[in-house]
Amino acid sequence: MAAPGHHSQRKGQQNSRPQGSNNSLHLDGHRCDRPDVKASYIDTHCHLFTTMSMMKEKLADTSIEPHRVDLLAKRLFPSNVKAVVDIHCDIPIGPYYEQAAALTEWPEDFKYYFAAGAHPHVAMSYTDETHAKFVEIMSHPNCVAWGECGLDFFKNKPYTHEAQRKVFIRQIEAAVSLHKPIVIHTREADAATREVLDEHMPRDHVFHVHCFTSSTELGKWVLETFPNSFIGITGVVSYKLPHVQEFIRSEQLPLSRMLMETDSPFMTPKGIYPWAKQTRPRDVARRRFEFCHSGMIPFTAELVADLINQGREARGEAARTDVDEVLEVTRKNAERVYGIQLENGDDAS
Repeated sequence: MAAPGHHSQRKGQQNSRPQGSNNSLHLDGHRCDRPDVKASYIDTHCHLFTTMSMMKEKLADTSIEPHRVDLLAKRLFPSNVKAVVDIHCDIPIGPYYEQAAALTEWPEDFKYYFAAGAHPHVAMSYTDETHAKFVEIMSHPNCVAWGECGLDFFKNKPYTHEAQRKVFIRQIEAAVSLHKPIVIHTREADAATREVLDEHMPRDHVFHVHCFTSSTELGKWVLETFPNSFIGITGVVSYKLPHVQEFIRSEQLPLSRMLMETDSPFMTPKGIYPWAKQTRPRDVARRRFEFCHSGMIPFTAELVADLINQGREARGEAARTDVDEVLEVTRKNAERVYGIQLENGDDAS
């Protein structure tokens, strides 16, 4: 059964090892505080309940009750993590977002937000009742967006594509009518995504293309056509996707239009392993990180800073950036997209 908040079709990580493997880090070993990183940040796309489910599955952990995602965050997140946008995109949608919003032991000065919508994998199950439920959820005070929704033609049967398209359009129209930002999922569907956005997305609407893996042509078109669009970068860019790396390096995807996200528990940033080797005892450093979490965002931000600096050096530009600037700028972008304000501990929504 799918963990709440994310469809059961997993991306990037599969469970092929026994529970509690000796090669795995224990729960607290997955914490990765970076004293050298000073900036606060927001994880704009994560799946906390799926992270909890994967953690328990991989580590055979019994120390935290399955619904206590606040305690999981308290165990894992460094103090720099000031907020998350937790994604709930299954059908039927359960009460998990309400449970999480009501929990009381989140880390200090931390805010829980969520988005809700139908992932393209479940488009065939979308009904009028489903739609009405999502519309109702949008009024929850912690709900900051509709999504993730969109098109996914990767390994999906062609007969689902038209249903995906219709459901995507319906969700766009509803979110626009409610003045809600939209979280967009697009995978192996560049042309169809462009067509839907061109025909149905108002030019000034706010949206977040999450976990960007698409062509730079689509990315540039989105940024040029929709001035309030933003593109999310995850740890997957540290393993592959040289075209996305070049999109960042060239600053055709400028920092001012970028969001940091994990899509946790998937896609642990590659940079965490050399860091662990340098900062941890040898026997611990060789163990696996079995899942990703919001505290790992600095490793992706560090790669982004490195790519930007590579590009500037190649172009003969003197200016340089660093991980703190990347985190600060993208945090402010997230505040703008999702209508939240964290600098003074106040919610601007």
